[in-house]
Amino acid sequence: MQKKSFIVQIAFLILSIASMIISKAGQHIASGVLLFVGAILLYSYYFWISHSLVDLRALLSLFWIGGEGLAALQLSHLQTDWTNTTWICFTGFYFMFIIGYELTQFYLSRYKSKKKKVYSRAKISSCLMFCIILIAVGSLISFITEVIHLGYVPILSEETHAYSNFHVTGLHYFTVTCMMVHALTLIYIMNQKSKMDRADIAMLIICNCMALLVAVACISKFQLLLTVALPAIIYLSIKKDINYRKLFLWACIGFVALAGLFTFMIIRRNYGEGYLNDIFEMKNKNLPMAIQYPYMYIANNYANFNYMTQQLTEHSWGLKMLFPVFALTGLKFVFPQLVAFPVYITKTELNTLTIIYDAFYDFGVLGVFVFGIVLGVVCAYMARKIKKNKNPIIYLFYGQIAMYLVLSFFSTWFSIPTTWFWFAVTAFLYLIVEKGSRKKIVLL
Repeated sequence: MQKKSFIVQIAFLILSIASMIISKAGQHIASGVLLFVGAILLYSYYFWISHSLVDLRALLSLFWIGGEGLAALQLSHLQTDWTNTTWICFTGFYFMFIIGYELTQFYLSRYKSKKKKVYSRAKISSCLMFCIILIAVGSLISFITEVIHLGYVPILSEETHAYSNFHVTGLHYFTVTCMMVHALTLIYIMNQKSKMDRADIAMLIICNCMALLVAVACISKFQLLLTVALPAIIYLSIKKDINYRKLFLWACIGFVALAGLFTFMIIRRNYGEGYLNDIFEMKNKNLPMAIQYPYMYIANNYANFNYMTQQLTEHSWGLKMLFPVFALTGLKFVFPQLVAFPVYITKTELNTLTIIYDAFYDFGVLGVFVFGIVLGVVCAYMARKIKKNKNPIIYLFYGQIAMYLVLSFFSTWFSIPTTWFWFAVTAFLYLIVEKGSRKKIVLL
Protein backbone atom coordinates (compact mmCIF):
# COMPACT_ATOMS: atom_id res chain seq x y z
CA MET A 1 0.00 0.00 0.00
CA GLN A 2 1.32 3.43 -0.94
CA LYS A 3 2.32 5.73 1.92
CA LYS A 4 -0.35 8.36 1.11
CA SER A 5 -3.09 5.75 0.85
CA PHE A 6 -1.95 4.19 4.13
CA ILE A 7 -2.18 7.58 5.89
CA VAL A 8 -5.65 8.17 4.39
CA GLN A 9 -6.88 4.79 5.63
CA ILE A 10 -5.51 5.37 9.14
CA ALA A 11 -7.31 8.73 9.16
CA PHE A 12 -10.53 7.00 8.10
CA LEU A 13 -10.07 4.38 10.82
CA ILE A 14 -9.76 7.12 13.44
CA LEU A 15 -12.82 8.88 12.00
CA SER A 16 -14.84 5.67 12.13
CA ILE A 17 -13.87 5.04 15.76
CA ALA A 18 -14.82 8.62 16.62
CA SER A 19 -18.17 8.17 14.88
CA MET A 20 -18.82 4.98 16.87
CA ILE A 21 -18.00 6.69 20.18
CA ILE A 22 -20.24 9.66 19.34
CA SER A 23 -23.06 7.32 18.29
CA LYS A 24 -22.86 5.31 21.51
CA ALA A 25 -23.10 8.61 23.39
CA GLY A 26 -26.50 9.08 21.74
CA GLN A 27 -25.41 11.77 19.25
CA HIS A 28 -26.59 9.95 16.14
CA ILE A 29 -26.89 13.01 13.90
CA ALA A 30 -23.28 14.05 14.60
CA SER A 31 -22.09 10.47 14.09
CA GLY A 32 -23.83 10.19 10.71
CA VAL A 33 -22.61 13.58 9.51
CA LEU A 34 -19.03 12.67 10.42
CA LEU A 35 -19.19 9.46 8.35
CA PHE A 36 -20.87 11.23 5.45
CA VAL A 37 -18.17 13.91 5.35
CA GLY A 38 -15.55 11.16 5.51
CA ALA A 39 -17.16 9.45 2.52
CA ILE A 40 -16.97 12.62 0.44
CA LEU A 41 -13.32 13.22 1.40
CA LEU A 42 -12.38 9.60 0.56
CA TYR A 43 -14.13 9.82 -2.80
CA SER A 44 -12.33 13.10 -3.53
CA TYR A 45 -8.96 11.55 -2.66
CA TYR A 46 -9.37 8.54 -4.93
CA PHE A 47 -10.70 10.73 -7.73
CA TRP A 48 -7.64 12.94 -7.30
CA ILE A 49 -5.16 10.08 -7.62
CA SER A 50 -7.02 8.16 -10.36
CA HIS A 51 -8.53 11.05 -12.36
CA SER A 52 -11.64 8.89 -12.75
CA LEU A 53 -15.11 9.67 -11.47
CA VAL A 54 -15.87 5.95 -11.49
CA ASP A 55 -12.72 4.63 -9.83
CA LEU A 56 -13.88 1.55 -7.92
CA ARG A 57 -12.24 2.63 -4.67
CA ALA A 58 -13.89 6.03 -4.96
CA LEU A 59 -17.33 4.54 -5.62
CA LEU A 60 -17.19 2.18 -2.65
CA SER A 61 -15.94 5.02 -0.45
CA LEU A 62 -18.78 7.34 -1.40
CA PHE A 63 -21.68 4.89 -1.42
CA TRP A 64 -20.72 2.36 1.27
CA ILE A 65 -19.40 4.88 3.82
CA GLY A 66 -21.94 7.50 2.71
CA GLY A 67 -24.78 5.00 3.12
CA GLU A 68 -23.39 4.06 6.52
CA GLY A 69 -23.46 7.74 7.45
CA LEU A 70 -27.11 8.07 6.46
CA ALA A 71 -27.99 4.95 8.40
CA ALA A 72 -26.10 6.21 11.47
CA LEU A 73 -28.50 9.19 11.62
CA GLN A 74 -31.15 6.72 12.87
CA LEU A 75 -34.21 8.65 11.72
CA SER A 76 -36.54 5.66 12.01
CA HIS A 77 -37.86 3.75 15.03
CA LEU A 78 -36.82 0.56 13.22
CA GLN A 79 -33.17 1.46 13.76
CA THR A 80 -31.36 0.69 17.01
CA ASP A 81 -27.85 1.35 18.31
CA TRP A 82 -25.32 -0.71 16.39
CA THR A 83 -23.44 -3.52 18.08
CA ASN A 84 -19.64 -3.48 18.28
CA THR A 85 -19.65 -6.32 15.77
CA THR A 86 -21.63 -4.19 13.32
CA TRP A 87 -19.18 -1.30 13.58
CA ILE A 88 -16.22 -3.66 13.12
CA CYS A 89 -17.79 -5.24 10.04
CA PHE A 90 -18.78 -1.96 8.38
CA THR A 91 -15.34 -0.42 8.86
CA GLY A 92 -13.34 -3.62 8.44
CA PHE A 93 -14.96 -4.56 5.12
CA TYR A 94 -13.99 -1.23 3.58
CA PHE A 95 -10.50 -1.29 5.11
CA MET A 96 -9.82 -4.84 3.83
CA PHE A 97 -11.15 -3.93 0.39
CA ILE A 98 -8.62 -1.12 0.10
CA ILE A 99 -5.79 -3.37 1.31
CA GLY A 100 -6.69 -6.05 -1.25
CA TYR A 101 -6.98 -3.44 -3.99
CA GLU A 102 -3.72 -1.63 -3.23
CA LEU A 103 -1.62 -4.77 -2.86
CA THR A 104 -2.98 -6.23 -6.10
CA GLN A 105 -2.42 -2.96 -7.91
CA PHE A 106 1.19 -2.91 -6.71
CA TYR A 107 1.75 -6.49 -7.89
CA LEU A 108 0.12 -5.94 -11.30
CA SER A 109 2.15 -2.77 -11.90
CA ARG A 110 5.25 -4.99 -11.99
CA TYR A 111 3.73 -7.41 -14.49
CA LYS A 112 4.05 -6.71 -18.22
CA SER A 113 2.06 -8.47 -20.92
CA LYS A 114 4.11 -10.19 -23.62
CA LYS A 115 1.36 -10.27 -26.23
CA LYS A 116 -0.74 -7.67 -27.88
CA LYS A 117 -4.08 -8.43 -29.48
CA VAL A 118 -5.05 -6.54 -32.61
CA TYR A 119 -8.71 -6.05 -33.44
CA SER A 120 -10.63 -4.83 -36.47
CA ARG A 121 -12.81 -1.86 -35.49
CA ALA A 122 -15.32 -2.67 -38.24
CA LYS A 123 -15.61 -6.26 -37.04
CA ILE A 124 -16.01 -5.09 -33.46
CA SER A 125 -18.95 -2.93 -34.56
CA SER A 126 -20.56 -5.86 -36.38
CA CYS A 127 -20.13 -8.12 -33.36
CA LEU A 128 -21.51 -5.48 -30.99
CA MET A 129 -24.58 -4.97 -33.20
CA PHE A 130 -25.16 -8.71 -33.18
CA CYS A 131 -24.88 -8.74 -29.38
CA ILE A 132 -27.36 -5.86 -29.05
CA ILE A 133 -29.94 -7.56 -31.27
CA LEU A 134 -29.41 -10.91 -29.55
CA ILE A 135 -29.97 -9.52 -26.04
CA ALA A 136 -32.89 -7.24 -26.99
CA VAL A 137 -34.81 -9.91 -28.89
CA GLY A 138 -34.03 -12.61 -26.33
CA SER A 139 -35.17 -10.41 -23.45
CA LEU A 140 -38.41 -9.43 -25.19
CA ILE A 141 -39.25 -13.02 -26.13
CA SER A 142 -38.64 -14.13 -22.53
CA PHE A 143 -40.84 -11.31 -21.22
CA ILE A 144 -43.69 -12.15 -23.60
CA THR A 145 -43.42 -15.83 -22.66
CA GLU A 146 -43.67 -14.92 -18.96
CA VAL A 147 -46.68 -12.71 -19.64
CA ILE A 148 -48.44 -15.53 -21.49
CA HIS A 149 -47.57 -18.06 -18.80
CA LEU A 150 -48.47 -15.87 -15.80
CA GLY A 151 -51.40 -14.10 -17.42
CA TYR A 152 -50.61 -10.48 -16.59
CA VAL A 153 -48.26 -7.54 -17.21
CA PRO A 154 -46.91 -6.06 -13.93
CA ILE A 155 -47.38 -2.42 -14.92
CA LEU A 156 -51.04 -3.07 -15.77
CA SER A 157 -51.73 -5.10 -12.64
CA GLU A 158 -53.54 -3.75 -9.58
CA GLU A 159 -51.63 -6.09 -7.26
CA THR A 160 -49.21 -4.41 -4.81
CA HIS A 161 -46.48 -7.00 -5.35
CA ALA A 162 -47.08 -7.60 -9.05
CA TYR A 163 -43.39 -7.60 -10.01
CA SER A 164 -42.30 -9.72 -7.04
CA ASN A 165 -44.57 -12.51 -8.30
CA PHE A 166 -43.65 -12.02 -11.96
CA HIS A 167 -41.15 -14.84 -12.29
CA VAL A 168 -41.00 -18.01 -14.35
CA THR A 169 -38.20 -20.12 -12.93
CA GLY A 170 -35.10 -19.94 -15.11
CA LEU A 171 -36.72 -17.81 -17.80
CA HIS A 172 -36.76 -14.57 -15.83
CA TYR A 173 -32.96 -14.46 -15.89
CA PHE A 174 -33.19 -13.85 -19.65
CA THR A 175 -35.92 -11.25 -19.26
CA VAL A 176 -33.85 -9.02 -17.00
CA THR A 177 -30.85 -9.01 -19.36
CA CYS A 178 -32.68 -6.12 -21.06
CA MET A 179 -30.57 -3.82 -18.88
CA MET A 180 -27.50 -4.67 -21.00
CA VAL A 181 -28.90 -3.31 -24.26
CA HIS A 182 -28.44 0.38 -23.50
CA ALA A 183 -24.91 -0.17 -22.18
CA LEU A 184 -23.97 -2.19 -25.27
CA THR A 185 -25.46 0.54 -27.46
CA LEU A 186 -23.28 3.15 -25.79
CA ILE A 187 -20.21 0.96 -26.29
CA TYR A 188 -21.18 0.51 -29.95
CA ILE A 189 -21.57 4.27 -30.50
CA MET A 190 -18.29 5.10 -28.77
CA ASN A 191 -16.51 2.47 -30.86
CA GLN A 192 -17.66 4.18 -34.08
CA LYS A 193 -15.23 6.51 -35.81
CA SER A 194 -17.35 7.15 -38.89
CA LYS A 195 -20.97 8.22 -39.26
CA MET A 196 -23.50 5.44 -38.72
CA ASP A 197 -25.85 4.61 -41.59
CA ARG A 198 -29.61 4.90 -41.20
CA ALA A 199 -30.18 1.14 -41.00
CA ASP A 200 -27.86 0.85 -37.99
CA ILE A 201 -29.47 3.84 -36.28
CA ALA A 202 -32.94 2.41 -36.85
CA MET A 203 -31.90 -0.98 -35.48
CA LEU A 204 -30.38 0.62 -32.37
CA ILE A 205 -33.55 2.63 -31.73
CA ILE A 206 -35.76 -0.44 -32.10
CA CYS A 207 -33.60 -2.57 -29.81
CA ASN A 208 -33.35 0.11 -27.13
CA CYS A 209 -37.10 0.73 -27.20
CA MET A 210 -37.68 -3.01 -26.79
CA ALA A 211 -35.33 -3.16 -23.80
CA LEU A 212 -36.83 -0.06 -22.15
CA LEU A 213 -40.32 -1.43 -22.70
CA VAL A 214 -39.43 -4.62 -20.82
CA ALA A 215 -37.82 -2.72 -17.91
CA VAL A 216 -40.77 -0.33 -17.51
CA ALA A 217 -43.43 -3.02 -18.01
CA CYS A 218 -41.87 -5.07 -15.20
CA ILE A 219 -42.11 -2.06 -12.84
CA SER A 220 -38.64 -2.92 -11.58
CA LYS A 221 -36.92 0.08 -10.04
CA PHE A 222 -33.63 -1.77 -10.05
CA GLN A 223 -33.88 -2.63 -13.75
CA LEU A 224 -34.68 0.98 -14.54
CA LEU A 225 -31.76 2.15 -12.41
CA LEU A 226 -29.38 -0.18 -14.24
CA THR A 227 -30.81 0.91 -17.58
CA VAL A 228 -29.76 4.49 -16.80
CA ALA A 229 -26.76 4.14 -14.48
CA LEU A 230 -24.86 1.32 -16.20
CA PRO A 231 -24.36 3.26 -19.47
CA ALA A 232 -23.42 6.35 -17.43
CA ILE A 233 -20.68 4.46 -15.58
CA ILE A 234 -19.39 2.91 -18.81
CA TYR A 235 -19.34 6.32 -20.50
CA LEU A 236 -17.31 7.81 -17.65
CA SER A 237 -14.90 4.88 -17.70
CA ILE A 238 -14.29 5.21 -21.48
CA LYS A 239 -14.38 8.98 -21.93
CA LYS A 240 -11.12 10.71 -21.08
CA ASP A 241 -11.81 14.39 -21.75
CA ILE A 242 -14.91 15.14 -19.68
CA ASN A 243 -16.57 18.54 -19.43
CA TYR A 244 -17.51 18.46 -15.75
CA ARG A 245 -19.86 21.43 -16.00
CA LYS A 246 -21.95 19.74 -18.69
CA LEU A 247 -21.69 16.45 -16.84
CA PHE A 248 -23.12 18.05 -13.69
CA LEU A 249 -25.99 19.54 -15.70
CA TRP A 250 -26.85 16.21 -17.33
CA ALA A 251 -26.54 14.46 -13.97
CA CYS A 252 -29.11 16.81 -12.48
CA ILE A 253 -31.46 16.28 -15.42
CA GLY A 254 -30.98 12.52 -15.17
CA PHE A 255 -31.63 12.55 -11.42
CA VAL A 256 -34.89 14.48 -11.85
CA ALA A 257 -36.02 12.18 -14.68
CA LEU A 258 -35.12 9.06 -12.71
CA ALA A 259 -36.86 10.35 -9.59
CA GLY A 260 -39.98 10.98 -11.68
CA LEU A 261 -39.93 7.47 -13.11
CA PHE A 262 -39.34 5.97 -9.66
CA THR A 263 -42.34 7.89 -8.32
CA PHE A 264 -44.44 6.64 -11.23
CA MET A 265 -43.38 3.05 -10.51
CA ILE A 266 -44.22 3.44 -6.82
CA ILE A 267 -47.69 4.63 -7.82
CA ARG A 268 -48.10 1.77 -10.27
CA ARG A 269 -47.05 -0.67 -7.55
CA ASN A 270 -49.98 0.70 -5.58
CA TYR A 271 -47.89 1.86 -2.62
CA GLY A 272 -49.94 4.58 -0.95
CA GLU A 273 -48.33 7.25 1.23
CA GLY A 274 -50.16 5.97 4.31
CA TYR A 275 -48.94 2.45 3.63
CA LEU A 276 -45.33 3.61 3.31
CA ASN A 277 -45.60 5.77 6.45
CA ASP A 278 -46.66 2.73 8.43
CA ILE A 279 -43.79 0.70 7.00
CA PHE A 280 -41.02 3.25 7.52
CA GLU A 281 -41.94 4.26 11.11
CA MET A 282 -40.02 7.52 10.87
CA LYS A 283 -39.38 9.42 14.11
CA ASN A 284 -40.50 12.59 12.34
CA LYS A 285 -43.79 11.74 10.64
CA ASN A 286 -43.81 15.10 8.86
CA LEU A 287 -40.83 14.30 6.66
CA PRO A 288 -41.85 14.38 2.97
CA MET A 289 -42.16 10.98 1.30
CA ALA A 290 -39.52 12.18 -1.20
CA ILE A 291 -37.04 12.10 1.72
CA GLN A 292 -38.43 9.12 3.62
CA TYR A 293 -38.38 6.72 0.69
CA PRO A 294 -34.75 7.15 -0.46
CA TYR A 295 -33.56 7.33 3.14
CA MET A 296 -35.13 4.02 4.12
CA TYR A 297 -34.16 2.54 0.75
CA ILE A 298 -30.55 3.00 1.89
CA ALA A 299 -30.49 3.11 5.67
CA ASN A 300 -32.62 0.14 6.67
CA ASN A 301 -30.26 -2.28 4.94
CA TYR A 302 -27.61 -1.40 7.51
CA ALA A 303 -30.25 -1.84 10.22
CA ASN A 304 -31.02 -5.31 8.85
CA PHE A 305 -27.35 -6.23 9.13
CA ASN A 306 -27.19 -4.95 12.69
CA TYR A 307 -30.32 -6.93 13.54
CA MET A 308 -28.68 -10.08 12.17
CA THR A 309 -25.60 -9.62 14.39
CA GLN A 310 -27.98 -9.59 17.37
CA GLN A 311 -30.18 -12.50 16.33
CA LEU A 312 -27.96 -14.95 14.42
CA THR A 313 -27.44 -18.11 16.44
CA GLU A 314 -25.25 -20.14 14.06
CA HIS A 315 -23.33 -19.53 10.85
CA SER A 316 -24.10 -21.27 7.55
CA TRP A 317 -20.45 -22.05 6.74
CA GLY A 318 -20.47 -21.12 3.06
CA LEU A 319 -23.94 -22.29 2.08
CA LYS A 320 -25.40 -18.76 1.84
CA MET A 321 -22.77 -17.54 -0.59
CA LEU A 322 -23.06 -20.77 -2.59
CA PHE A 323 -26.74 -20.09 -3.23
CA PRO A 324 -26.12 -19.14 -6.90
CA VAL A 325 -24.71 -22.62 -7.49
CA PHE A 326 -27.77 -24.26 -5.92
CA ALA A 327 -30.15 -21.98 -7.83
CA LEU A 328 -28.57 -22.08 -11.30
CA THR A 329 -28.07 -25.87 -11.18
CA GLY A 330 -31.55 -26.57 -9.76
CA LEU A 331 -30.12 -28.23 -6.65
CA LYS A 332 -32.24 -25.97 -4.45
CA PHE A 333 -35.31 -27.86 -5.66
CA VAL A 334 -33.69 -31.26 -5.04
CA PHE A 335 -32.19 -30.38 -1.65
CA PRO A 336 -34.27 -27.45 -0.30
CA GLN A 337 -32.59 -27.77 3.08
CA LEU A 338 -29.42 -26.34 1.51
CA VAL A 339 -31.06 -22.94 1.20
CA ALA A 340 -33.52 -23.07 4.11
CA PHE A 341 -31.96 -20.33 6.22
CA PRO A 342 -33.96 -17.62 8.00
CA VAL A 343 -33.37 -14.05 6.90
CA TYR A 344 -33.02 -11.58 9.76
CA ILE A 345 -34.68 -8.28 8.89
CA THR A 346 -36.31 -5.52 10.91
CA LYS A 347 -39.56 -5.65 8.93
CA THR A 348 -40.95 -8.09 6.38
CA GLU A 349 -41.55 -5.39 3.75
CA LEU A 350 -38.00 -3.99 4.07
CA ASN A 351 -36.09 -7.05 2.95
CA THR A 352 -33.06 -5.63 1.16
CA LEU A 353 -29.59 -6.32 2.56
CA THR A 354 -26.02 -5.06 2.38
CA ILE A 355 -23.24 -6.49 0.25
CA ILE A 356 -21.62 -8.16 3.30
CA TYR A 357 -24.77 -9.73 4.76
CA ASP A 358 -24.15 -13.27 3.49
CA ALA A 359 -20.41 -13.11 4.18
CA PHE A 360 -21.18 -12.51 7.86
CA TYR A 361 -23.99 -15.06 7.82
CA ASP A 362 -21.52 -17.68 6.58
CA PHE A 363 -18.36 -16.96 8.58
CA GLY A 364 -18.91 -13.96 10.85
CA VAL A 365 -16.40 -11.10 11.06
CA LEU A 366 -13.67 -13.22 9.44
CA GLY A 367 -15.94 -13.87 6.46
CA VAL A 368 -16.56 -10.13 6.03
CA PHE A 369 -12.83 -9.37 6.14
CA VAL A 370 -11.90 -12.11 3.65
CA PHE A 371 -14.73 -11.07 1.34
CA GLY A 372 -13.45 -7.48 1.44
CA ILE A 373 -9.93 -8.55 0.48
CA VAL A 374 -11.11 -10.82 -2.35
CA LEU A 375 -13.40 -8.12 -3.74
CA GLY A 376 -10.55 -5.60 -3.60
CA VAL A 377 -8.29 -8.01 -5.53
CA VAL A 378 -10.94 -8.55 -8.23
CA CYS A 379 -11.62 -4.82 -8.56
CA ALA A 380 -7.92 -3.97 -8.90
CA TYR A 381 -7.58 -6.63 -11.61
CA MET A 382 -10.62 -5.29 -13.47
CA ALA A 383 -9.33 -1.70 -13.24
CA ARG A 384 -6.13 -2.83 -14.94
CA LYS A 385 -7.98 -4.84 -17.58
CA ILE A 386 -9.96 -1.87 -18.90
CA LYS A 387 -6.67 -0.05 -19.48
CA LYS A 388 -4.96 -2.93 -21.27
CA ASN A 389 -7.76 -4.89 -22.98
CA LYS A 390 -9.03 -3.71 -26.37
CA ASN A 391 -12.17 -5.86 -26.32
CA PRO A 392 -14.87 -3.25 -25.46
CA ILE A 393 -17.08 -5.78 -23.65
CA ILE A 394 -14.59 -5.48 -20.79
CA TYR A 395 -16.35 -2.18 -19.99
CA LEU A 396 -19.60 -4.08 -19.46
CA PHE A 397 -17.85 -6.21 -16.83
CA TYR A 398 -16.41 -3.09 -15.22
CA GLY A 399 -19.75 -1.29 -15.30
CA GLN A 400 -21.54 -4.14 -13.54
CA ILE A 401 -18.96 -4.39 -10.77
CA ALA A 402 -19.05 -0.61 -10.36
CA MET A 403 -22.84 -0.74 -10.04
CA TYR A 404 -22.61 -3.38 -7.32
CA LEU A 405 -20.23 -1.12 -5.39
CA VAL A 406 -22.51 1.88 -5.90
CA LEU A 407 -25.42 -0.20 -4.59
CA SER A 408 -23.33 -1.97 -1.94
CA PHE A 409 -25.89 -0.88 0.66
CA PHE A 410 -28.74 -2.63 -1.18
CA SER A 411 -28.01 -6.31 -1.79
CA THR A 412 -25.55 -9.15 -1.31
CA TRP A 413 -24.93 -9.08 -5.11
CA PHE A 414 -22.19 -11.71 -5.28
CA SER A 415 -24.34 -14.37 -3.68
CA ILE A 416 -27.45 -13.94 -5.81
CA PRO A 417 -27.95 -16.00 -9.01
CA THR A 418 -28.89 -13.09 -11.29
CA THR A 419 -25.49 -11.46 -10.80
CA TRP A 420 -23.64 -14.57 -11.89
CA PHE A 421 -26.05 -15.13 -14.78
CA TRP A 422 -25.28 -11.59 -15.98
CA PHE A 423 -21.56 -12.26 -15.64
CA ALA A 424 -21.99 -15.46 -17.66
CA VAL A 425 -23.92 -13.62 -20.39
CA THR A 426 -21.27 -10.89 -20.44
CA ALA A 427 -18.53 -13.51 -20.75
CA PHE A 428 -20.44 -15.03 -23.68
CA LEU A 429 -20.67 -11.61 -25.37
CA TYR A 430 -16.97 -11.07 -24.67
CA LEU A 431 -16.15 -14.31 -26.51
CA ILE A 432 -18.35 -13.30 -29.47
CA VAL A 433 -16.44 -10.04 -29.88
CA GLU A 434 -13.09 -11.71 -29.12
CA LYS A 435 -13.49 -14.43 -31.74
CA GLY A 436 -15.30 -12.31 -34.29
CA SER A 437 -13.11 -9.20 -34.35
CA ARG A 438 -9.54 -10.23 -33.60
CA LYS A 439 -7.23 -9.89 -36.60
CA LYS A 440 -4.05 -11.40 -35.27
CA ILE A 441 -1.63 -11.61 -32.36
CA VAL A 442 1.83 -10.14 -32.66
CA LEU A 443 4.71 -10.47 -30.24
CA LEU A 444 6.18 -7.26 -28.87
